[in-house]
Amino acid sequence: MFENLTLLIVIIALFWLGAFGFYMYTSRQQKNIADDLDRLNTKLDKSEAQE
Repeated sequence: MFENLTLLIVIIALFWLGAFGFYMYTSRQQKNIADDLDRLNTKLDKSEAQE
């Protein structure tokens, strides 16, 4: 019975590590996208000011 419990603990720990890794990856991507949007908005504001 404890063999199954150990396996279950390992599976749960791997799941949480994977979930944390996915969160870190997506939060970093979100920051990159936000930076890109800021740069595009700045370019758009400059092009509108020239008109």
